[in-house]
Amino acid sequence: MRLYYEGEKGRAICSRDGAQSFTFLRRNVPFSDGDGVVNDILVGVCDRCGDVVAVPPQSTPAIKAAREKATASIEANLPAVYIDALDLACYRIDPQASQDFRKRLLMYYVVRMSENKKRAKQVGSNLAKLDEAFRAGEASGARRRLSMKVTPSLSHRVDGLMEMTKLSRTDLFKSLVVQIERDIVRPAKPAELSKLKTLAAIAVG
Repeated sequence: MRLYYEGEKGRAICSRDGAQSFTFLRRNVPFSDGDGVVNDILVGVCDRCGDVVAVPPQSTPAIKAAREKATASIEANLPAVYIDALDLACYRIDPQASQDFRKRLLMYYVVRMSENKKRAKQVGSNLAKLDEAFRAGEASGARRRLSMKVTPSLSHRVDGLMEMTKLSRTDLFKSLVVQIERDIVRPAKPAELSKLKTLAAIAVG
């Protein structure tokens, strides 16, 4: 694998002109389905017709990022105590973290739990053994809406974890918050606090 540069020449098959020479240039390239565009990437442009005929590996991450812009909407109407617990965990990790860190922390747990069947099973059982604070919050009737925009791949992760735990979306997020509260709020020294502080720093940076 190598790094290609603007102005470098090569040869490829063009759908219009057959085998042709091309030049690596920077272009804004629309997706073939017309749904979006990736800006200012290096691509091979046919020297005869100007079509894109080659994409170097170095441009692939930018294309993937453009494809995975937050397009999936996830919403849940939770008892207010769960949002309070989530916000307290975020504050414990980083008192300066923005509200957007709620989403990052929840999605971190979605990914972490979905990659381990034992952890997923644990999440699936959390609501059966709520502590007094969560039970009181459930009984109060106060509710708050959790609304997030995520990438399609994260949305699929949520769906996969729902299937693994046999929980509805609302109950899944409630159960994840219970796990977050147990992992981060209660312990004197949370096990993954250093890693989560790094995650928060990236989130607000």
